[in-house]
Amino acid sequence: MTSTAESTAPPIWLEIVAALLVPAGTYGFVRIFAESSAILPIIGAALLSSATAVAARRARIPLLPAIVVSLVALVILLAARFAPSTLRFGVVPTMDTLDEFEALTRLGIEQFRELRAPVESTAPFVAASMGAAWLMAFLTDWGALRLRLAFEPVLPAGLLFIFASVLGSGERKVLTTVVFVSAVIAWAISQRTANLMERGVWLTMDRRRGPSGLARAGLGIAVVAMMAGIVVGPRLPGAEAEELYAWRDRTDPTRVVVSPYANIGSRLVTQTAVTMFTVESSRPAYWRLAGLDTYNADDGIWQTKGEFQPEDGGLPGTTARAGTTVTIEQQFQIEALSAIWLPAAFAPSNLTESTVPATWNADSAALTVNNDFNDSDGVTYSIESVLPLYTPDELNAASDFVPVDIAERYLDLPAGVTPRIASDAASITAGATTRYEQMLALQDFFRGFDYNVRLGDRGDDPIETFLDERVGFCQQFSGTFALMARALGAPARVAVGFTWGDQIAEGLYEVTGRHTHAWPEVWFDGLGWVAFEPTPGRGAPDAEYTNIEPTQDSLTSADLDAAPPINPAPSPFQPDLDSQLPEFDTGLNADTSPLTDTGGGISIPWQVYVVLGVIAAYIAAMLGTRELKRRRRRARAVTVREQVEASWADATDDLALGFDLVRSPAETRREFAQRAMRDRRVPDDELLVLSRAVTEARYRNEDEAAAAGRSDATAERARTASAAVSERVKERVAWQTRIGRQLDPRRLLAGGERIAIDSSAINQS
Repeated sequence: MTSTAESTAPPIWLEIVAALLVPAGTYGFVRIFAESSAILPIIGAALLSSATAVAARRARIPLLPAIVVSLVALVILLAARFAPSTLRFGVVPTMDTLDEFEALTRLGIEQFRELRAPVESTAPFVAASMGAAWLMAFLTDWGALRLRLAFEPVLPAGLLFIFASVLGSGERKVLTTVVFVSAVIAWAISQRTANLMERGVWLTMDRRRGPSGLARAGLGIAVVAMMAGIVVGPRLPGAEAEELYAWRDRTDPTRVVVSPYANIGSRLVTQTAVTMFTVESSRPAYWRLAGLDTYNADDGIWQTKGEFQPEDGGLPGTTARAGTTVTIEQQFQIEALSAIWLPAAFAPSNLTESTVPATWNADSAALTVNNDFNDSDGVTYSIESVLPLYTPDELNAASDFVPVDIAERYLDLPAGVTPRIASDAASITAGATTRYEQMLALQDFFRGFDYNVRLGDRGDDPIETFLDERVGFCQQFSGTFALMARALGAPARVAVGFTWGDQIAEGLYEVTGRHTHAWPEVWFDGLGWVAFEPTPGRGAPDAEYTNIEPTQDSLTSADLDAAPPINPAPSPFQPDLDSQLPEFDTGLNADTSPLTDTGGGISIPWQVYVVLGVIAAYIAAMLGTRELKRRRRRARAVTVREQVEASWADATDDLALGFDLVRSPAETRREFAQRAMRDRRVPDDELLVLSRAVTEARYRNEDEAAAAGRSDATAERARTASAAVSERVKERVAWQTRIGRQLDPRRLLAGGERIAIDSSAINQS
């Protein structure tokens, strides 16, 4: 399936311009991601794909094998970045790699349903974007340089640009458009120039009227047109008027962030050793991010939407409503949380110090950085929390009364939830006489399941699958528990955060990805939100009412015995402070969508450095070998015949490199010279002189020629003619093209002119 257009390699400058189309299109993804650096691996994937396609095409690999090579390279790249531990020998994918890709795909589908730009950089979305850029770059190379099409190669990059324009935010519209349009214009000019050069249409190679003239004129017109559009367009009459169709909702102040519920699986699987934050605390606790109140049955996701108000030193409505409490102080240093949340023990009551402004939502007890910051990484803050110390007697004595505002928000069971939730909940709690006893029955039921973060296909109904297989991790345990509690008439939500972490010093805890956790919270009248622990192998500190010892996934067991003793003081009953909150509308809404982040920064797999090193070594070897051969050839040429042969070899090497003129084995040197002289670019006289010098040097007796004084003259004529041929090649062929042809791997297989060093042996030409 090799096109006739592949018979000659395109100029390297055309390959470069074609390779820049897709990166220019993917630059528009800065409007999708919250961090501009997120597009670097996507652009890198496009450039690597183009390099792979160029190498395959220049090696004359047919299209179908080239596709296979490209796909294999893509799989290795994605595995090296997102699942490096599954590769054998660091480069060979395994079945575990496919399992990781499947999990990444499922998570990506869930995320895309809730996506709204600008979003945090997410592992599934970055992987999908890299794959799309890779494939589009290969299609671009196929259309532009294998089939030599003009318009079609722009389409793959155009699709990426349109995708980013439709789904992206309103930021950087002009800049991304200028970048993409510039790449398209550069391609149009370059493709037209190369096409005319290849067809030999030019009547002159004069710079003002030849290819460079066309390129400069086209570029100038394009720049003027773009500047006119950018400067004049916004000032035209009606430019500020409302659009005929408002396709983008510009009035919604929603801030889209990472849902802490959705990224639990990613952190537990891929970020187990990544330090999220460290916290110095007088007591260990579950470090809570937020409470999620809404279950999306279509996607199986818990999320929340609420108004966040600026934190001004006091966090209202967060202390326990009754019972025994203890106040603890915490100092957090966030390192790689890669989210807007500020964790704290429940319930935070006073933010005493912070390096950034914070916002606060009383309903979900969630603290975040304000809208000026994309995430909380690098933030340091001190916070006080009031921990309730519930007793079984207090919980058993609580009534089943539920305020109207709590019932409306925390008793909802979406229509898509399986009826099995209600029937199983009733069966499990049969015989329980109080809400507390019901919750303990549910908790004990789930703790008989198995814990595993690597789950198979969840089927059409993930909850049904979880209840049938009786295996899952905290996502499944907490979410299903909360739904069953609601089915029993108990207001419930899902809290997301971390267990206390590894104790690395007295009162200092290091929290990593493996400590990511979710647990249910149930409303008790007069007491507020009470945490339960249905996940096997987990248990919260200071939660004796759950009948579970403090337990977590940790490399070292937290020394809870070393924690200071509790000297609780009775806390007076607190009224419902929610009703006392003034109305506040700052547009600081937060709609948490199920997105997963891979962590801050750009991580480059070591395999990339190896590939770049191999490429650099190849370039150095190909460029240096040619010049080394020429020098050795001249140094070894002692006799007149050898010097003339060296001059001939230099000239023919330049002709092959610059004009693709190669002597066939059946041609004599004179026949090759006569054929080459039919090319208008070749200096006729010099090549003819050189071919005659070669013939003279080969067939004249050197002793007779020396006696007649012709030997030195013959060698000098050959050197002069060879230099003229080489100079003509440099004048007519751009240095970029010459370098590109020197890097062509086919030159490794091509034989050059051999020189007869032994002057006594005369080879018939």
